[in-house]
Amino acid sequence: MLKKRNKIKQFFLLIILILTALSGCGEFKDIDKDVFVSMIGIDLSDDPEKPYKVTLKLYVPTSSFKQSPKPEYTYLTKNGKTLTEAIRILETHSDKEIDFGHSKLIVIGEELLNANKSKEIMDFLLRRPDIQMISWLAIGRPSAEEIIKMVPQSETAAYPALFNYFDHNGTDSPYIVTTYLFDFRRKMLETGIDPILPLIEINKEEEHFEVNKSYVLAHDKKPHELSSLDTLIFNMMTRNLDVADLVINEDNQHFIAKIDNINSKYKVKVDAQHQVKLNIDIELFGYISESKDTISNQQLPQYSKMVEAETREKFSDFFIKMLNVGYDPIGFGLAYKSKTLHNKRMSPNEWNEAYKNSKVNIKVMAGIKSTGSIQ
Repeated sequence: MLKKRNKIKQFFLLIILILTALSGCGEFKDIDKDVFVSMIGIDLSDDPEKPYKVTLKLYVPTSSFKQSPKPEYTYLTKNGKTLTEAIRILETHSDKEIDFGHSKLIVIGEELLNANKSKEIMDFLLRRPDIQMISWLAIGRPSAEEIIKMVPQSETAAYPALFNYFDHNGTDSPYIVTTYLFDFRRKMLETGIDPILPLIEINKEEEHFEVNKSYVLAHDKKPHELSSLDTLIFNMMTRNLDVADLVINEDNQHFIAKIDNINSKYKVKVDAQHQVKLNIDIELFGYISESKDTISNQQLPQYSKMVEAETREKFSDFFIKMLNVGYDPIGFGLAYKSKTLHNKRMSPNEWNEAYKNSKVNIKVMAGIKSTGSIQ
């Protein structure tokens, strides 16, 4: 009986020691003592001693939507020798704790991107525990500061307009690329695939954003801008698109094909001499949504052949560009690694050289179902 009591005492003593060793929650602060960051902008400053320019877009808290139906923000901007230094100084510009936990978009200025500072930027963003890895990453033109300070007329107080471009709840354009911070990091570190970031621009009238281009990047290469068409082709190869428009100019015929079913797949084959062959199969089904000329349902097979020829040409141009600059946003190198034993693989340098000299074989099968609905 005595032994049993001693064991119980020892058990409770152990529990008390464990509980005292556990650390409690951090210092608690009322929510009205915090200010929440909506977006982060990072630019190249004009000061060579402090090359980083950080701009924070902060929500202005309101008691109700009726009180402030229009969006209200405040902005903090500071240059720093490092990103951490700029943030620390910005914290002295606010009487509240700056909270990054609700920030969903990080915009990097185009000038800073071309200055080859991506490694330092990624190091800062990934080490801070209060920046979400599911934040979207984008490039801003002409600068990140101008992008995040722009408030279009269509924006509401409940949700910043820029978020609608990337969360797939608003617009779902085939020209928009969505890149998360965790995915960008993974592709930057992985060999065999290069990350791609959307490019955000402001229209000439400064009334709304334009997001239909992108940049493909790598550590040791100059960033390469993709046009709207190239961005569309990239999405057709990597995303399960529901719809896309293709402009057809073949045999004196001009029409626009609305594609509502897209299937694409590819295979990477390497022979004993390290000759790489990229076999790409594309299936497109849709209808004609616009035409300058009179068209007939009897000529649907002919229109399908035109779509096939035009698509093959546009895809060939895209892959020739990628091979010439040595970029692989699709991930052919990753596909090669996944299907080749580690002791039989080419080295990364050997693969890069072989990839630039790849032979591309594109097969397109198109089916135009109708000439559209005209009553």
